[in-house]
Amino acid sequence: MTEKLRRPYVHDQAAFEAFCSELVRAGFSPLPDANQAQWTGPLPEVLSDLTDADAMSVTIVDGWPAVAAKTAVPGLIADHVMPGTGYICLWADDDPGQLAGQTWEGLRGRLEQWAEGAKTAFGPEGGALDAWAMFEGLSPRRAEIDLPGLVGTNPRNGDVHVVHGKADVLLTLTRGPAADHPLEGVVLYRSVVRQTPRTFDALLSCLTRRQRENLMHGVGRRAAVEEGMASGGYDFAVLVWPKHGQFEALVLSFSGDKDSLGAVPHIASPRDVASRLRRAGSDAAVLRTRRVLLVGVGAIGGQVALTLASSGTGVLHLSDDDELRSVNLVRHVLPAHMVGYTKTSGLKVLIESASPWCEVTTRGALSANPEEVAEVVRGFDLVVDCTGMFATTLAIAQACAIEQVPLLTVALFREGRAFRIRRQLTTDTPLGRRAPPEYPVIPAGEESGLTGFLELGCTSPVHNSPPAAVTRAAADTALAAVAILAGRSRDAEDTVTVLVALDAEPFDRPGTYGFPAAPGKAPVAEVIDE
Repeated sequence: MTEKLRRPYVHDQAAFEAFCSELVRAGFSPLPDANQAQWTGPLPEVLSDLTDADAMSVTIVDGWPAVAAKTAVPGLIADHVMPGTGYICLWADDDPGQLAGQTWEGLRGRLEQWAEGAKTAFGPEGGALDAWAMFEGLSPRRAEIDLPGLVGTNPRNGDVHVVHGKADVLLTLTRGPAADHPLEGVVLYRSVVRQTPRTFDALLSCLTRRQRENLMHGVGRRAAVEEGMASGGYDFAVLVWPKHGQFEALVLSFSGDKDSLGAVPHIASPRDVASRLRRAGSDAAVLRTRRVLLVGVGAIGGQVALTLASSGTGVLHLSDDDELRSVNLVRHVLPAHMVGYTKTSGLKVLIESASPWCEVTTRGALSANPEEVAEVVRGFDLVVDCTGMFATTLAIAQACAIEQVPLLTVALFREGRAFRIRRQLTTDTPLGRRAPPEYPVIPAGEESGLTGFLELGCTSPVHNSPPAAVTRAAADTALAAVAILAGRSRDAEDTVTVLVALDAEPFDRPGTYGFPAAPGKAPVAEVIDE
């Protein structure tokens, strides 16, 4: 006796009942004990050219209609169809367009679009790089691969590359032999693969004779071991081909020997630098040519450094002489195992591992002598001062004015209730000449008698700004820095962001205030109601 399925959770019960009625009118019937979750019915005519089946299933899942009903045709073979189940991938999981499938007409229309793509080949807008999904089975490990590094920038049809790998949490590959990559495998390049292989035999049929002989020879040397273990022969194979202007790859790992060979695919993702840079934003190409000096890499400066590097900055010079302490971990981006090291050296390691395009150099703290600081800032495209120390900021501002280098400074006030970002371009009023009323002072409050608290080993009270205020100040500073580097800075010279209302105008409401204000206008860029 089969167990009765739970009724799916739906966000719109009336629409769900209407959809079920439409399925009945289209010839579908609910499966027994399926509680309206699973339906079977006639195959839409638009799919008849793709399969000999005459029926299909519709499954309604939790979250409907935000998550569209799942359609499946047993035995159907095409791109975007899961092997075995015949499940047709009509929408990406995060596609809000799934709402169109809350009627049978909308779902059938999407099936028609998919069928047209399946007959004529999907374009980039309907395509995906998911060869693993077409192959039966699945390895528990993901594979991270640098395809340009494995096949080169100008691969030739029929290329064969013997490579090495390591199977831990991930499967990773390298062109050269390495002691920590004990697995052996092969990368095979074809200029055209008309249909994604779904079996090992289908993979063989995609290859040239030379590639096929190489693969079978490598498989023939295998001992009967499990997937992810060194076998003495080929432990994996990667088929690479161009698709949608990129590389597609099917990564297989083997088990057993040549007479009991098993092959399972890996979900594959890229690990090359270009793929990382695609996630760095549209300004990355410009930022790759920029040189930035960042002074002060504490709670705010550390976050700004990581953000500028990951946004594409080509050269980042870090200036600070402070060491990371355990108490810093609450607000600093560096992890606990870097306690005791200088913050600059820790950030250098972190940045170079995450953003390898960024060249990181370090030095100690700057002098308070503007003439000496001028020697340091010369040649940079931007200086970002995150020290929060008035004397240091003043020296940097004078040095940047001498060398005509853009400057951005940031400081927290009133235990993180507000922060101030000041810009000094060659067309801006120098920081040393800014004074009220055009540039109002953030008023002192009762809590300012002690800016934080005294602590063992500190020569001054510790600033008690909460992590959320630090993160907001760092994010706004990084955004302003990227805007300057990209040549589109239009913000006010001086902005004060009030996170918690202060007790004096104009900072008695949360919001961002820009100075100097335009004649006859209030100095408010954005006000956030409490």
